Amino acid sequence: MNILDVIVVIVVVLGGINGLRQGLIQALANLVGWVLALFMGAKYANDLAPMMSGLSHDLVVQKIAGFAFVVLVVMALTWLVSAILNKLLKSLKLGPLNRLAGGILGCLKSLFVMLIAMQGAEPWVHTAQSWKQSKMVQVLMPYAPIATEVSKEVATEAIQHFHDNEARVEQHSKEIVEKVSARRSSSEHSAQNPFN
Repeated sequence: MNILDVIVVIVVVLGGINGLRQGLIQALANLVGWVLALFMGAKYANDLAPMMSGLSHDLVVQKIAGFAFVVLVVMALTWLVSAILNKLLKSLKLGPLNRLAGGILGCLKSLFVMLIAMQGAEPWVHTAQSWKQSKMVQVLMPYAPIATEVSKEVATEAIQHFHDNEARVEQHSKEIVEKVSARRSSSEHSAQNPFN
């Protein structure tokens, strides 16, 4: 084992210890909560932006405030649900199983992050002796492109959804402006004196 092997093992073990400490429910709630919070924040930030006009007149600041508000609310709800589920599991005497499963999930999350880091670092360090001699690198590198591809697909979908939402909001805004303009011209036309 060389230094890279030791680093990989330490990162995975620390992830496992953190997962043991949290338990499966809390670890999943954190993971799902953040993904859901970011997704919901991106989806509803534009809708909430007008409600944040008291903070600033800058639309960008309003969108950021709307995004932050949604993220905080979703994370608070996630924390509340996970706390209730943790109490339920403890009352059912499933606490040790919850912690063991959390440890496994923690190891897997850390391993996933290490695979992405290895894939990113590989072009620069593939000629280094420690890279070539690392047993962990040799075992894990075949899986690194898969982890990177999965993370790219998830990120691409999230970005695409955000852009689709932006386009939808712009289209909705244009429709509202057109309706208001049509009503104005209609009311101006009906307000004209018919005897002229």
